[in-house]
Amino acid sequence: MMTDIKKSIVVLVTLIFITTLFFAVSAAPVHATTPAVQASSYVNATQQSQMYSSVMQKLESRGISPKYAYLPDFNAQRIVHKGNTVSPTYATTPAPMGIGDIGLKYLNGQTLPYEINFTSTEASVTIDNLSDFYLLNDGPHSVTIQLNSVLTNVSILGNSSYSFWTQNVVFYSARTHQITFIDNVWNFSSPAFNMTTNALHGNGILVPYVFYYDIGPTFNVTYPFTVDLYLNSTVINGNSAVYFNYSVFTSGKVYSGSYDTVIFNSTGHPGYRAPQPEYQIDGYGYDATGYLINDAEVMIGGPGGGSTTSIYSINATMHLYYLNSTTGTYQTVPSAFDIAADTGETSEGVAVSWSHGPDGYYAKLTAGPSFIYGMWNMSSVNNMEHFSGSISPSNAFIFASPDEMNLSTAAWVPTSASGHFSFTLPEGTYAYEALMSYYAPASGYLGSDTVISLLKDPTMGIYTPLFAFNNQQLANISVSGTGSSANPYVVENQQYMPINPLFDEFNDFVFPVFPGVMIANTNASVNLISMPSFYMQYAGYQVQILKNLKLPTYNYLPFEFYNTSNLSLWKDQFISGWFAYFLSGFPDANVIMWNSTHDLIGSNTFYSMDSSLLVFGGSNNVVWGNYFLQSPITKTKEFEYINTNGAPFGVSMYSSGNLVYNNEFKVYITAYSPDYSIYTGLPALYIDEWNISLQPAFIAHSFNGFTLSGSIIGTFYQGGNYWWNFNGTIPYNDNGLIYYGGDYVPLVHGFPFYLFREYMFF
Repeated sequence: MMTDIKKSIVVLVTLIFITTLFFAVSAAPVHATTPAVQASSYVNATQQSQMYSSVMQKLESRGISPKYAYLPDFNAQRIVHKGNTVSPTYATTPAPMGIGDIGLKYLNGQTLPYEINFTSTEASVTIDNLSDFYLLNDGPHSVTIQLNSVLTNVSILGNSSYSFWTQNVVFYSARTHQITFIDNVWNFSSPAFNMTTNALHGNGILVPYVFYYDIGPTFNVTYPFTVDLYLNSTVINGNSAVYFNYSVFTSGKVYSGSYDTVIFNSTGHPGYRAPQPEYQIDGYGYDATGYLINDAEVMIGGPGGGSTTSIYSINATMHLYYLNSTTGTYQTVPSAFDIAADTGETSEGVAVSWSHGPDGYYAKLTAGPSFIYGMWNMSSVNNMEHFSGSISPSNAFIFASPDEMNLSTAAWVPTSASGHFSFTLPEGTYAYEALMSYYAPASGYLGSDTVISLLKDPTMGIYTPLFAFNNQQLANISVSGTGSSANPYVVENQQYMPINPLFDEFNDFVFPVFPGVMIANTNASVNLISMPSFYMQYAGYQVQILKNLKLPTYNYLPFEFYNTSNLSLWKDQFISGWFAYFLSGFPDANVIMWNSTHDLIGSNTFYSMDSSLLVFGGSNNVVWGNYFLQSPITKTKEFEYINTNGAPFGVSMYSSGNLVYNNEFKVYITAYSPDYSIYTGLPALYIDEWNISLQPAFIAHSFNGFTLSGSIIGTFYQGGNYWWNFNGTIPYNDNGLIYYGGDYVPLVHGFPFYLFREYMFF
């Protein structure tokens, strides 16, 4: 997240810069028996977006990480069932996949609303295995599992008309195999979501006028493990209250407890006793926010802040119960969709099916296409069907649709590193389209053993993203080379058409699903030379959403390098692209290097709309010979809605042991290297070199097989970088935005008087 100094300096730097420089669709249901949905035309998208911005700004100003805030879906795509009052708040995926009961039941060809009230709800989730990866959410291998429900009849100062959204959340890292319990409470009593300072208290922190959260215990787990989550309402000393309870079953051990008790300020006068607060599932109407629903839900999604995550492998089950006041026992919710309704975190790559066990219906999660449909008592289909197969090359992409292939219903099918897939869906016909750059697409229908082999066709050029999760997959996206230092892979680089619109997916907070290039966990030598722009024109329902949010309907997809080494991005003449303001505080950039070592970013031209280059972790990387310029879009009104950092950025450095020199920085914020970790939010010290020693420009250096020599602005010497706002102070540190060190040998036009004594010793 940005610090206060970062924000305050933006305005000053912007003014200096201006005076110094003179250039500058609605998803169709899987089964016909699920009621049709349509987008409502009366959503105030601007108001909902402003709500998000207000919340995130308040969290950021207090140094609170987005991973502790599990947002309501402020950008809910208000969907209306014909003939009914409420309906799912998500029309397309990514969505919060799992179980959601919104108070609708399908009976005799009709969808009927119902209401139930209860004092306790439980979710039980068993995970046999899980593999996820998504870089922009600041937790590449992390997910949340959330039990959420709206507590009604809550009394505040003697008034029992209040409603609060309570969340019992598991934050799980598939990398460290640790789970941490975190709870949230949000005020759902009005569209303002206003959490007053006297509303409640507990073991955690109330963020004034935003929400309440508490961080509970952490446990190490091994597969398989089970987590039971509880929300238990009660009255304590006359005050409405809720317990956040849990049980963890792993490695033959059981851990149980209550990590937080939230007590509302109910007593308005002496002797007052609040009535029993109750959780509610209500299909008759939206709640007091105007567009969210009193429901019960359990889901899997991104690690906070409205983020998403991509699931590549999962085998899990989910149960959702409510406490029946008549029998005094927990029972499965009466009906369900395969998505939650109220939460803003989402996932993709989760296929949800359902079955009936001894204690009622439950959901099964496998790695497959994410569709939105009714499950038990919301569909006439009760039989499930297993689909499996393989694709070659293994890093090709597969999308599937119910019945026939359709852009508005298509969902990504995750595959393993070997190209295999296996998942379960409601029984039916599912069409697929398989595609990969430099290969001809293929289509057909999924079955129990579908074998897909794509045929090489270089005339197609790049029309999909380029993904590689190992050295072999690097070979699949390369036109030459063996991966050795003497003969590196050379990646495909010809784009003749926009990226296929199947890849334009994003969630309600505009977290994009697909980058243009994703290379992860590789150590083979690989060169990306003169890469294309990865231009994409959004299509279908996405266009409507972007227009409502006042965002551009085109983009240039980013480069993401994770845990790579010996990679070089060289002479790309156009690197650009935007990120929505919803991603403020997250690690977004046109090029991201995460935990990577001995990589080169060289001789490229960045046209920054937002953030150009971000480096986190790793070491021994070189950033050389790049032009960091501002995109013309920064001079238009659109810039207001795409900027996440307050101004266009050049380099953001959250890493030590790297070398940045001979670059030209002509962006508002040239460089940023703070004293905290963007990943943990904890204090950190980054020590990098922003220059080499002063020497003649003709002296050549070598890195990853590339010759680095000369001065980017034509000076007779080389050393550091050209900074548009250099004022003669050594070292240059962008007015303190480079917290430690800086550039001791900046490049300047004309004679560098500050280097007079050093020059005498050339």
